[in-house]
Amino acid sequence: MPKTTAGLTGLLIGAALYVAWYFYYVAHYAVDIPYLDDYDAILEYLLAFREDTLWEKFRSILLPHNEHIISMTRMVSWINYGLTGHLNISTLILWGNALLLVPLAVLYATFTPTERYPALYFLLVIFVFLNPQYSITALWAMALWSNIWVFVPVACCILLISRPQQWYWALPFAIIATFANGNGLMIWPIGFLMLFFERRPFLQWAIWAGAGVITCGSYFYLMRQQPSEGLFLLTNLPLLPFNVLAFLGSYGALLGGKAGQIIAVIVGTGVATMTLITTKNYLKTRHRTDLVLLALVAFVALTALAVGLFRAEKGMSIIIGGRYRQYSSLAVAASLLMAFRHLPFHLPHWGRVSIWGVVGLVTVLSFYRDIGLRKTTEWRTIVDYHNRLHNRLDLLATTPNPRYGVDVVEAKQTGLYAVTAPYDLLTQLNSATRTDLASQAVAERFEEKKLDGVTCGNYWLIEEPQLQFPSRDNEAIYLVLSKDNQHIIFPTASKRNGLSAMLKQRSYFRKGLEAEVYDCVQSFDAYEINWLKVGQKPVLYTTHSTISQFRIRFKQ
Repeated sequence: MPKTTAGLTGLLIGAALYVAWYFYYVAHYAVDIPYLDDYDAILEYLLAFREDTLWEKFRSILLPHNEHIISMTRMVSWINYGLTGHLNISTLILWGNALLLVPLAVLYATFTPTERYPALYFLLVIFVFLNPQYSITALWAMALWSNIWVFVPVACCILLISRPQQWYWALPFAIIATFANGNGLMIWPIGFLMLFFERRPFLQWAIWAGAGVITCGSYFYLMRQQPSEGLFLLTNLPLLPFNVLAFLGSYGALLGGKAGQIIAVIVGTGVATMTLITTKNYLKTRHRTDLVLLALVAFVALTALAVGLFRAEKGMSIIIGGRYRQYSSLAVAASLLMAFRHLPFHLPHWGRVSIWGVVGLVTVLSFYRDIGLRKTTEWRTIVDYHNRLHNRLDLLATTPNPRYGVDVVEAKQTGLYAVTAPYDLLTQLNSATRTDLASQAVAERFEEKKLDGVTCGNYWLIEEPQLQFPSRDNEAIYLVLSKDNQHIIFPTASKRNGLSAMLKQRSYFRKGLEAEVYDCVQSFDAYEINWLKVGQKPVLYTTHSTISQFRIRFKQ
């Protein structure tokens, strides 16, 4: 079919508007506070090496972090610190999301507008790839600069290998990918297969294989210098094929529980089917664009295989969890481009409208479905920093850790990092207006054995029916346990209303709040329970009661 530029103006306008909105969305929900591994991989790392020589700083970039070498996470942290004199997490998050534009450009390089699918159809690919479905990774600095950064050298490497006159430039990108994240190693077998199917000269195979052996050998040598404490076991092997398909299709898992898992498997099956069709066509035509798309899906599939083998101990829920959603979006976007190239039939008008409708609906629902999860994760991040700084208490640990919180205390003292006013819960607490609350709270006890044997599984679920999820973006409500001058804070959450109740009550959330009070390290029986509502005028709802004085409901 002939090429056409029809719809190019619409594509440019639509792409500019959507990409601008996507970055507004990221900036709005990004929190300028370290999250989970950010403390070890970024904050503690900078504190440990900021006074060292330039050579020692360079060597430290290749230090392993758990089972990965995350060189770019280390490097961009130095750049951020060097430019501003302090660490700014939200800036790292914005820079990290900008990385997605590079593989998006590679996807566009594989798109050939036709009369059947004019340029405007690439907007569907943008909607799929830059999907606002809640992802921890999209708002997590360390994960962005490892899990997402690896897309950049991998995509560039695949594109360059497909070009016979420029293939050697793929070598440095493959080396960079190897030390970007653990799954960056997978570019070496993918590149070798690309050279094989392209029937390149033996010298190219030899150079690629030799560089791969040296680079991968160096990677594992560095890993042995500082072995990971984590232990990975092969688990849930009978479900491996379904886990791989669910990983590929998690983009479509808009529902929770089994329904979401089934949808993910169905979408993943669609990706696999389109990949097989494209493989069949490539073997006939040897078109290099098909090879690029197949290689991108292969990278996601190998990552899915690794996750299915070593990360499936908690079942399929972790497979389709937010951490890996961008990988699924890449696979679905690539399969959509394959469909534009190889669907063996003309879609009727209603079929084309349906494609736009489905992708548009998924995009809209992706944003609205997880509003509560985005906010509660933000609150959890803020609470974690407060408890580290002021209480030196790891609430999810099973044993006390005297070193816990040392990094944030030192970072504040040295000026490396400190929270800004909106995230300073202690200031909000001290300035809050106190209001008595005739509490009707119910406390329910849960005791769960965690699979890793390290994370605490024992907690009280405190439910307060009189309070409600705040309606304004600049407001939040926290559970505060107070004793003398110590204030231990927990995030709250609320359940979504059903559709009919949502329309009737004009509220996305049900009335009532709940909070999980983990108490593996110390007992909180003597602590008074209060609720802190932060915002322009903070309010502390005081109950003058402890957990033992609430109505207790025991789990059967």
